[in-house]
Amino acid sequence: MLKIGEFSVLSQISIHMLRHYNDIGLLIPEHVDDFTGYRYYSERQLPIANKIQALKSMGLSLALIKEILAKYTSNEQLKNYLELHAVEQREKIANLQKQLNLIETTIVNLGHISDIPLYSVALKKFPAHYVISIRGRIETPGNEAVLWEKLAKERESQKIQFANPALNIAVFHDEGFKEYDLDVEIQQAVVGRYHDTEEMKFKKIEETTAATLTFKGQYSLLPDANEEIIRWITDNHYRLDGKRFNIYHVSPETEQSVEDMVTEVSCKTAMKKDAAI
Repeated sequence: MLKIGEFSVLSQISIHMLRHYNDIGLLIPEHVDDFTGYRYYSERQLPIANKIQALKSMGLSLALIKEILAKYTSNEQLKNYLELHAVEQREKIANLQKQLNLIETTIVNLGHISDIPLYSVALKKFPAHYVISIRGRIETPGNEAVLWEKLAKERESQKIQFANPALNIAVFHDEGFKEYDLDVEIQQAVVGRYHDTEEMKFKKIEETTAATLTFKGQYSLLPDANEEIIRWITDNHYRLDGKRFNIYHVSPETEQSVEDMVTEVSCKTAMKKDAAI
């Protein structure tokens, strides 16, 4: 039999912690003297103490270690459990790595000199919704207003109920960036069902995941915003997975000052299959 101090030396577990293990029922002394209250451990308990130390070093809680010692009595059972635990830990590490990538990217981006007011790129999931839309070619981005005017006229024949919050969206269908002769589709989110007209279409937009950047100010900042969002996608192991689109939260239609306009630049994205973890 070993006194608690002797067992502490051999097991490399402090006396204070051995008493705590006894209190929670994790490692109970083999004998406690009724008169003195001294605790005595058996040499046969040293392997158990070593197993506790090993499991603790894996980051397992004492409550979980107690459960493991009670349930998984054979090496094969313990092996199966630890394999499952390893999978969970890898998932946690992968999520932590994603968070670290986002932090490091933000640190770098905040060091860039830009005319865009302070902002941050966020990954958003847009739920499925219905829209009315018109698609056409415009000479330059500044001619987008022509499509919005056309949509306003086309919807006059129907009592359109707009979604809340309102979504006024411009989708860019061209491959890559273009300055002229743009293929643009404008959309307004709606509630209810409506019929198509000669130019206006009613359709469902499926759920979309997109990297987004929201800024306040004039549209001349759009090229910088697009550049920043593409940099974020690349740095954080994502890839483009569809069309670019802008959401006009505050537009010239409702706000006279260009400095007070609010635009959300968005790019459909997906995680790269071979992304480094």
